[in-house]
Amino acid sequence: MIKILLVLLLLLASGCTQSLYMQGRKSADEGRYDEAVDILYRDIQKNPGSYEAWRELGVAYYKKGDLLKAEDALKQANNIQPDARSNLYMGLIFEQRKQYDQAIGAYSSSLNMESDKKTGQMLRSYLNRLIALKMKEDARKTIADENAIDVASIPDNSIAVVDFDGSHLSPELAPIAKGLAEFTAGDLSKVSSLKVVDRMKLDAILNELKLSSSQYANPATSPRMGRLLGSRNVVTGSVLDIGEGGIRLDGAIVNTVDSATEMTAPTEGKVQNFFAVQKDFVFKIIDSLGINLTKEERDAIEEVPTESFLAFMAYCRGLDYQSRGMPDAARQEFQTAAGQDKNFTQAAGKLQAMAPGGPDSFEGFESSVTEASEKALEVTGLDAAQVSNIINSGFIQNYIDFDRFGYIPFRPPVLLDEGVIVIIRGDLDAQ
Repeated sequence: MIKILLVLLLLLASGCTQSLYMQGRKSADEGRYDEAVDILYRDIQKNPGSYEAWRELGVAYYKKGDLLKAEDALKQANNIQPDARSNLYMGLIFEQRKQYDQAIGAYSSSLNMESDKKTGQMLRSYLNRLIALKMKEDARKTIADENAIDVASIPDNSIAVVDFDGSHLSPELAPIAKGLAEFTAGDLSKVSSLKVVDRMKLDAILNELKLSSSQYANPATSPRMGRLLGSRNVVTGSVLDIGEGGIRLDGAIVNTVDSATEMTAPTEGKVQNFFAVQKDFVFKIIDSLGINLTKEERDAIEEVPTESFLAFMAYCRGLDYQSRGMPDAARQEFQTAAGQDKNFTQAAGKLQAMAPGGPDSFEGFESSVTEASEKALEVTGLDAAQVSNIINSGFIQNYIDFDRFGYIPFRPPVLLDEGVIVIIRGDLDAQ
């Protein structure tokens, strides 16, 4: 019985801290934000090192609409101990200010800190929308300020791969032009000495300019494309049907600064051997740039994403639909590609990035993700301070006996009238 009394005393001693924290959360949940702020400040005065109290103070300020104070409190919480919920709300603050870079960084940090499953799924889906939105905003600013671009400041090792011209192919085969360009950019990114422009940025610029494939694949327009993309070199290509199941890929590397154009030797092969054609083309580009590959880089480039022609064609159609703003059709094609080849990681990645059901506005995302975060926080076990006190008392010898909510696995706690939880384990009066 002595041990039970000791536990009660420890729980009561730590109860003030817990009750202030829980009262503050309850007040915030019920919309009494000023009251929540006052209670949480009292909690912080007693325990200034409580990242949870600082975090919930930031959440209360956020719900109150005071973004500046919310940011300060959440930063303090992260300085003590970063966690997924703090970074989620930091992301919401940044996005409201249209600071998309910072918002993307905060949301990504929240994901990396093991957000609960539902919140993580929402974040992952929404991040894709936010990145696309940022790219679109950046594209608008870039085009508006085009005359102010200093080409001399563009890194020498930067390179962009625009979509290849497939206008001379049959409608059924035309999407492979987009796929060949996509995989070419991916292979060039495996070369450590090159800085490859993100193709999402390319799509954003092209959508703003409203150019056709044949227009932006034309070497004559490449210098402008290079300036807008911030790339010193631009790779263009044109795919032709040469009959009997064969294709030919002609490419060029255009220098943004002086408009110098270097044509690559034509690459030909059977359409069924699509990656043989694409890999040959990549190595010709690298040779033209005068780059000596390491064995590791060469081996990485030679890796084939899929040997399934059906999977490759479905993937290319997915890229085509995606570029035309047809997400449902694109998703279906990526699903087909992933189904044709379970090891086709690029198809699986595209499919995951386009997961349906995500919110299509900030307001919808904010409402959904904050609700999910609140539900994930709803626990009825001991708080961290109480667990620490019980362990330090020696009543429980091993902290791993507690789960993340303060419970001993499979041993339900006993709830007393005052809301204090006592955990009884074993025969405490046994000799």
